[in-house]
Amino acid sequence: MNRIAHRRGWLPFLLAGAFVAALPAAAVADGAPIDPALPTPTVLTGTDCGSEGSPAWQGPSARTLEGMTVYIGIPRSTVNGVTNQGVVHAWDVDGSQMADGSVDGTPASYQSVYVPLPLADGHTYAWDASTYNGTAYSEATAPCYFRMDASPPVAPVVTNPDFPPVGAPGTPTKAAGQPSTFSFSSSGDPLPAGCTQAGAPDCQSSGLDHFEYAWDQEPGIEAARVPADAQGKGSVTAALPWGTHTLYVVGVDAAGNASQSPAAYTFTVPWQLPPPNPTTIDLTAPATAARAVQLTVSGQLSAAPYPSGEAVHVVKSDLAHPAGVALPDALLAADGTFRITDVPQTGGANTYTVTYPGDSTHQTVTASTTVQVSRSATAVSMTTNATSYSYGATAKVTAHLGTTYNGRTLAIYAQPYGGKKTLLKTGTVDSHGNLATSYKITRKTTFTAAFAGDDRYAPATDARTASSYAQVSESLSGYYGSTHYGSILYRVYHHTAKAALNATLAPNKAGQCVQFQTQRYYAGAWHTQTTSSCRMLNTKSTANATLSLTMTVNSKFRVRAEYVHSNKDTGNLSTWGTWQYFTVRQ
Repeated sequence: MNRIAHRRGWLPFLLAGAFVAALPAAAVADGAPIDPALPTPTVLTGTDCGSEGSPAWQGPSARTLEGMTVYIGIPRSTVNGVTNQGVVHAWDVDGSQMADGSVDGTPASYQSVYVPLPLADGHTYAWDASTYNGTAYSEATAPCYFRMDASPPVAPVVTNPDFPPVGAPGTPTKAAGQPSTFSFSSSGDPLPAGCTQAGAPDCQSSGLDHFEYAWDQEPGIEAARVPADAQGKGSVTAALPWGTHTLYVVGVDAAGNASQSPAAYTFTVPWQLPPPNPTTIDLTAPATAARAVQLTVSGQLSAAPYPSGEAVHVVKSDLAHPAGVALPDALLAADGTFRITDVPQTGGANTYTVTYPGDSTHQTVTASTTVQVSRSATAVSMTTNATSYSYGATAKVTAHLGTTYNGRTLAIYAQPYGGKKTLLKTGTVDSHGNLATSYKITRKTTFTAAFAGDDRYAPATDARTASSYAQVSESLSGYYGSTHYGSILYRVYHHTAKAALNATLAPNKAGQCVQFQTQRYYAGAWHTQTTSSCRMLNTKSTANATLSLTMTVNSKFRVRAEYVHSNKDTGNLSTWGTWQYFTVRQ
């Protein structure tokens, strides 16, 4: 009852046995004709049957592969006293084997047909079905193609970062009720025995399709499943109750073969986690380092050990990055040690801040260390337009800045004798490197130019001190009139009066000395008559001297006061006041 013509079609099948039987000679020689009027068998709806270009994958239903069983519907089981038979013809696509199977029709909707065709792992097969009435065959169903995968996939490996397996080092990082992800991975679905290259003839493998898993029992019928990705990986996330649990996982290929024994991952979920250990960071770094040269900061966290893959975060702040810039994380060794390497491009203070974010057994901790990175020197100079000034004069002050990298700002300060240092001006120097300002000077003042430094040049300063004379203000009193000799104003005194010269010092010099000098004009010149001793200035910084005029009728005089600074007050230079002129009348 064999037929040589193969047609494509869909029919369900079951695989059974591993007995290889030779085809009967009579069946091969059967030359019964095809009767187009004879109905073709029907195929069970939902049959898993592939095409020639895309065969379906099938796995064995038992441990032997001696043959296959398919189900077909045989039309009109008995017609005019003749009983129809359902005939299934099957063959190995590589042309090596073929076989037939048949069954008499019955009133049942579908009949099973056993075909004694041995099935080999990795081979591709096809079959079709016809109705036979003893003298002719119906048109055959379209061929059904399938590939045989009799090899189970490699058993998966289960890993989890939160719950170490029982007997392994480490402690749980999560507690009861907290979600945790369990990862599965398998090295795949092996090729048939003797095959070295997938896809070669008769060397097919269906490939890992999904994982099936169960908690605290091996996976059974309708077990939960997750798909396997192209790398043979999958995962499941669960929040588990307190206690010891076992996750069982099997890998299943596209032909339905499951790995021979499930992977068993046994672990303990604690009721709650212990409080994290207090943690410290000990940092070691050079105090100074050269710019653009690699330096190393080493450190160690307390409360070791630490799990593999842990790291500390590093942020460096410097003049160019005051808010900080992240450096690569530094991996932790099991004993908590780590190393940070850096090539600082910015001079000055480079501060390295190290943070360990903490875990279930270690607290978060942060520590910092600072390295002073070398910078080049630049020139700063401070000049004034004079070395000494009259009281209240305006001094012109000029600061100069030499070569720098990315900073061209100077600041100019003034600090008067006995006073506080104040900022006069800050700004960018001009194209000649200069920054100028002015200052009203009333006492000895130190002017300072300051460069704050930049990314590659160190801070620099220069200072210059300018002196100021005190101001002596004078006035005569006791006169009764005024007159002029030439262009000079003279005060006129009666010979019975006394001339009084009043002197006031600025700034206030209370407790300091002034002395008075008197000159008389005769013989065509001025001649000193008297120079007084120290006259102490009162709290208002004033002093005076009086002159008797009884014997000086018709004489011309002039008088002045001199401030003489003491060793205790060097804020101003010694200063003479201007001459005050007077004459005496009868």
